[in-house]
Amino acid sequence: MSFHLIALLVIFALFGTSATYLIRFMYSYWIKKQLEVKYIINASICALLVMVISVINELIQ
Repeated sequence: MSFHLIALLVIFALFGTSATYLIRFMYSYWIKKQLEVKYIINASICALLVMVISVINELIQ
């Protein structure tokens, strides 16, 4: 497998992980009435990793 395909697979997984953290945050905020900032931080880290991997992928091509 090429690096491009692996990068796309990792980006796809990170988007799913980020969406999961956002759903957890919305659940804890709307249903539990608690503000769990750690979910937003984790989602932001996933989004940042997506950007880093995308830049690396473009530099390699």
